[in-house]
Amino acid sequence: MIIKIIIVDDHQLFIDGVKSILQQVVDIEIIGEAQNGLQCLRLLEQGLDPDLILMDIRMPVMDGIATMRMLKKDYPDLCVLALSMYDQEADVLDMMDAGANGYLIKNTGKKELVEAIRSISQKNTYFSKQLPGDIQKQYRERSSEIQLLTRREKDILRLMARGRTSQEIASELCISKFTVDTHRKNIHRKLRIGTNAGLIKYTLDHLS
Repeated sequence: MIIKIIIVDDHQLFIDGVKSILQQVVDIEIIGEAQNGLQCLRLLEQGLDPDLILMDIRMPVMDGIATMRMLKKDYPDLCVLALSMYDQEADVLDMMDAGANGYLIKNTGKKELVEAIRSISQKNTYFSKQLPGDIQKQYRERSSEIQLLTRREKDILRLMARGRTSQEIASELCISKFTVDTHRKNIHRKLRIGTNAGLIKYTLDHLS
């Protein structure tokens, strides 16, 4: 199977370098390129149909994290491999929380780049071998937290993210305000997030 790829990066020299590397790989085909997230979304709207996107994080106009959230909403089955020069914990976790399938450091070699692309195209998660192991551990812990929530708790989180009050949520779900408040307390406890603002950010990252 040929893996069709779009490269998204604001440095043309980097795009050209990745294209040169991947053009030598028989099961990978570069079908498009963009220099920011907005250009990437436009390519998809025009009908370009990749299997995987190689995505930088820090770009003008629309960065990788904002783009990733849009892709997760509109193209949930599309695989994305973040490819960045930054290895800070916040960058990695923010991109993965937004929905990326993997994260590579830009100074990786051809062998690992191809390995990551093939792995992610099979719906696996991939982390650069250069990333500290504790970052991967934190991501796995975050990912497992969402499994602790019931379907009703997830519904309440989504409504909170839309700005609904407890009374409005109760009316919309046909339950009592007391029940909503009880669910909210359980959500805070399960996710270990103390503020409503923190819950809303978590919802946008994981349930949008």
